Amino acid sequence: MDLPYEYAKKIIFTRRKIPVSPEYRPVTKVAQIVLILFMASRGKSANLLKFQLLNWAFKLSERGEILLELIQDPLITPPFISMDPSVNRALQFAVADKLITFSHTTGKFTLSSKGEEFAKAIMKEADVLTSEKKLLKKVRLNITDKVISILFKERAR
Repeated sequence: MDLPYEYAKKIIFTRRKIPVSPEYRPVTKVAQIVLILFMASRGKSANLLKFQLLNWAFKLSERGEILLELIQDPLITPPFISMDPSVNRALQFAVADKLITFSHTTGKFTLSSKGEEFAKAIMKEADVLTSEKKLLKKVRLNITDKVISILFKERAR
């Protein structure tokens, strides 16, 4: 199909805002990361796989129930747990904003004092990240590195 561009005197492009789903907004992911470290991590530290696992569980309430079952019995066959690149990007933003730090020796992210203040502010707000807070209260410190390694080793097979 040939378009008659030669007859057009000028072409105008109008930039329109496109809404981004909250689950892909960096601020939402950063807040989730801070909550994971604050509510469900020993020593307020965690590795990338823990963030990916909990991010997967945050997406649907059914996944949260599956996660709780996996914690009880990590030897049951786990579902496919997808890796979300937006988590990696949010971790970079959180480090850049000094909410968390990264240790190259341990491979873990740790909550900073600024991040802890942010987490406490999120906890005070009753209507912010309610489903995530609810799941993290149930999970607590039960997602250990051992559980994570079992889940992701099963996936690698």
